[in-house]
Amino acid sequence: MSHAITSGSFREPLISRAVQTFVSGLFSRAQPATPTRTDRLRVRAQEAEDVRDLARSVERQSPGFAADLYAAALRHEGLDD
Repeated sequence: MSHAITSGSFREPLISRAVQTFVSGLFSRAQPATPTRTDRLRVRAQEAEDVRDLARSVERQSPGFAADLYAAALRHEGLDD
């Protein structure tokens, strides 16, 4: 005696909505939250400060490269979102 297993769609709207809610909840938690504009500006300012630190460390050995780094840091901070 053999048994066949068939799949079908959910006929009960309550079950269907419950499954939809569960699956969408899984995906919403899996995606990282989008950073706010303030967070992006804070990160950008820290990155620019890191580049300025590098520029200060090479200023005596390579003043031209340090000037380029300072300019890059200034441009990076001024980027629009």
